[in-house]
Amino acid sequence: MAMNLNDLYKKVSAIPIGDFPPSALSGLLHGYISVYSIVRVSPWLEDVYGSQWDIHERIREIAGELADLIKDPSVTLEDRVGHIADLMGAYLTYSDMDFLDIALDAAYGIISPERNGEIVLPCRTPEMCRLLCSCYYFTGEEECAKLAKEIVKEFKTRVLENNLTDGEVWAYLHSFEFYANIVGEGEVCEYVVNHLKDKMLFLLKSDVMHETMLSQVLHFNVLASCEYVKLENN
Repeated sequence: MAMNLNDLYKKVSAIPIGDFPPSALSGLLHGYISVYSIVRVSPWLEDVYGSQWDIHERIREIAGELADLIKDPSVTLEDRVGHIADLMGAYLTYSDMDFLDIALDAAYGIISPERNGEIVLPCRTPEMCRLLCSCYYFTGEEECAKLAKEIVKEFKTRVLENNLTDGEVWAYLHSFEFYANIVGEGEVCEYVVNHLKDKMLFLLKSDVMHETMLSQVLHFNVLASCEYVKLENN
């Protein structure tokens, strides 16, 4: 059964961050970032979602979990790349510089292990695309933007041919949105994003995703993002 944003926000906010599985942290983080942006655009909605400070503290809690996961040697490379990309995304104010420094150091430890300026990619995943986009945003390194564009081009055909599993849809949507917002790709990228959004909303409304914690987090993230876009466009 579909839930509205307010109900989901109350539900996820009542759960301690440490109780969420690592797989849910990305969606949770970006849901809270959207809510933070909603309150920033419409301050009167603090009565519904709490103050920007409270929301920011929740985001920093998630960032703390991500920072620990980055250092965990049992975490796979692909998962670590995703956690690093998310940790860079958690930067909202100068007070978050501690987490950004951790994330950038970890990112370059993966994509430039020799620390000689050469960029190498040990994997070409949606999460790696986000990591490269964030490195470009924070450092201005053009090679990161160039490599992110290569990955996006590789993904485009697969996405439009509907060759994604249900579990991959959100990861690819997140990656394309990130790329479009930071590097940009014009109308073609926008078309792919809209295609993935339609697919994601269909999955969330269907029986494919049950009322698990991960499903609720995905609902929360998508609804919060849609609400922020709606407010921004008004």
